[in-house]
Amino acid sequence: SWYSEQEGSSTTVTIDEKYAKDIKALQEEIRKGLPKSARTDYFVGNQGGDGGNGNQGVQVQLVGDSSSMLQEIGQEVLPLLAQRPELRDVRIDNGEKGGELKVHVDRERAAAFGFNAEQVASFVGLALRGAPLREFRRGDNEVPVWVRFAGAEQSSPEDLASYSVRTGDGRSVPLLSLVSVDVGSSATQIGRTNRQTTLTIKANLAEKVTAPDGRKAMEAVLTPMSFPAGYGFTFDGGDYGNDNEAMQQMVFNLLIALVMIYVVMAAVFESLLFPAAIMSGVLFSIFGVFWLFWITGTSFGIMSFIGILVLMGVVVNNGIVMIEHINNLRRGGMGRTQALVEGSRERLRPIMMTMGTAILAMVPISLTNTQMFGDGPEYAPMARAIAGGLAFSTVVSLLFLPTIYAVLDDLRSAVTRLIRRARGLELVEPGAARL
Repeated sequence: SWYSEQEGSSTTVTIDEKYAKDIKALQEEIRKGLPKSARTDYFVGNQGGDGGNGNQGVQVQLVGDSSSMLQEIGQEVLPLLAQRPELRDVRIDNGEKGGELKVHVDRERAAAFGFNAEQVASFVGLALRGAPLREFRRGDNEVPVWVRFAGAEQSSPEDLASYSVRTGDGRSVPLLSLVSVDVGSSATQIGRTNRQTTLTIKANLAEKVTAPDGRKAMEAVLTPMSFPAGYGFTFDGGDYGNDNEAMQQMVFNLLIALVMIYVVMAAVFESLLFPAAIMSGVLFSIFGVFWLFWITGTSFGIMSFIGILVLMGVVVNNGIVMIEHINNLRRGGMGRTQALVEGSRERLRPIMMTMGTAILAMVPISLTNTQMFGDGPEYAPMARAIAGGLAFSTVVSLLFLPTIYAVLDDLRSAVTRLIRRARGLELVEPGAARL
């Protein structure tokens, strides 16, 4: 534990590993057990950090020009956000707080004694921190010179009560009769995003509340509010902005992976149409991912994208194995319909065995809360994406892949006949499909 007059106090509690899975429930119990006080704000958090899983907290940034105005808006927003049941420990985050001495000059009283505000401020600055004089030259060297009151390095705000200023007619006037002194805390940093001043408001999440739900709760409070001209709010800063950028990068990676898989299969099968039949398995697998995520209530994140990338490379294997076997049967003289039936039947068992073992291997990971490096993103969304996509695509692909193959084969034959007719060539019934 530690205590500071400016920053408050903090107590760190180490939790037994067997209770680590119920950390959110423990935090709720601690909050309920803390005494209620109008003079104290309690914040219960997890030093493990956000962990990349989006389950620890959310933040929003108020954007504008004036730091003081943002502070006023933030003080109005805090109680409204604190009323949301999804949010806990709503607070303004300005970094570490430092002490600040505010001296307010009474201009009328100062003028009555022949002083202006600048003269009084200069005297206070001289008393507490000193003032620079012209540099002293010693040969080629310049030595900075400061003048200040004796013992100023040990002075405190209370010492201002013993200071006096002398008027033009020689009278001594107590300094505190001209100024009012206030000691408070101040932010040690000013946030800026896109060349605008920002004020960050952070909040922890209630039990079983995800980061997207927390952001929706914040939006529900902030959107109806009427902000002054030039002021507003954004979620682009902090982890949310990083997550958005990472999501966009992962979408780009998915598109690149799809193109590369298609190009490789088109080169191997020497066809542009029939690799599309195999790629349909990827579409079915994505449906399976969202289907399982909807059933389990899993949030879609970076690890889910990684699971889909892995899934794409595995799913196309089913189609490649089946299509290649059907082609071999047709090259052997078997009719298309019979080749589709026999090829699907003969490859059903190996495909089901391969996909079944892969799905079962994902089950233990998908049912646990194991995190990367102990406090990083959870592996469960990745495992669920792989398992759900494989299960759905395997069943659906076995049913629809032969149909898609036949439709694309008919399309290829129709295009071939149209080209031959356009060139005036004799129509020849094509033999076995060449893929």
